[in-house]
Amino acid sequence: MPKQIKKRELKKGEKPAALLTVAAMCAGLVFAVLFIIMIPDIDSASEQAQSVKAILAAAGYVVFVAVSTAAMIASLIAYKKSKQMGDAMRGFFSGVSIFAALLSIRFMLALFFAGLDKQDTVEKIIGSGSYSSFIKNQAPSFACLVIALSVMLFTGISAIVKLAKR
Repeated sequence: MPKQIKKRELKKGEKPAALLTVAAMCAGLVFAVLFIIMIPDIDSASEQAQSVKAILAAAGYVVFVAVSTAAMIASLIAYKKSKQMGDAMRGFFSGVSIFAALLSIRFMLALFFAGLDKQDTVEKIIGSGSYSSFIKNQAPSFACLVIALSVMLFTGISAIVKLAKR
């Protein structure tokens, strides 16, 4: 009869860190869905639909960054207690995701204030040029958002695996 290998119990702080990482992944997925739903209406004539979608997308962005920050802090605290490299890597990759998301903050602020119909603020954020040309020139910002969401997706999957193994 084969011997049963005992699984290491999660130390204090590891489970909350993993759960926060999964929550950050879910927040990233919700943000991505809101953002994808909003993209076709970004230059539409329907002001009401554009405003609501822009505000929802910006709120999703804020929630994503906030939960990712909490997950990073919790993962680094869990690493300090458990000395498990998985916790350190989840904290590091959460930080990378936050950094990549923050690179697109100018775009998200312009989107949010455009949704609120605060044209003076939007003009201050985008500088000279039109809002439409600003949106069209946001390929690096979109790339940063995709990188942030992708990194958080893989980090969340690693947290799910950790929780499932225990």
